[in-house]
Amino acid sequence: MSNMFRVLSWVWRAKLALQRLLIVLSSLAITVLIFVQVISRYVFETAIFGIEEIACFVAVWLYFLGAAVGAEQRGHMSASLVELVLRGETTQRLVRLIVCTLSVVLCGWMTVWAWSLAKWSLQLGMMSTEINVPVGYAQLAMPVGLALMTLYFLSELIETIVLWKRSRAPHA
Repeated sequence: MSNMFRVLSWVWRAKLALQRLLIVLSSLAITVLIFVQVISRYVFETAIFGIEEIACFVAVWLYFLGAAVGAEQRGHMSASLVELVLRGETTQRLVRLIVCTLSVVLCGWMTVWAWSLAKWSLQLGMMSTEINVPVGYAQLAMPVGLALMTLYFLSELIETIVLWKRSRAPHA
């Protein structure tokens, strides 16, 4: 069992490292693309055809992978007012359990919806206007990012349940 956990832990860390690498690379790509376009327009007085569209495609991937990393790091917004109004450890844990459950359900539902959208777009053969690339490639960022967010929210939900059960167990 220990080997399996080691392998799963390695896969988890490798996935996070890949996500972060893709975020850095897409950030750099967007920066370079926009810089090149600005230089070409204002220095050489010509525009490079399709560069804004490429930057938009890359930005969509950046946003959804970034949102997934935010979910993994638990950097998402929370309604901390609830914690101030509802006192008591049990009540706050119950609210946290509800929030985690809703996050998993909503992200899971949105993942299915986004996958349907991307698949439909790819099946229809919808192409971008300037560079003639399937729009579905950019839309695939949504189900990928949302699936990762669902996974991270599910991990948080499981951790919340485990911590709650441990706190309720009699101490020896």
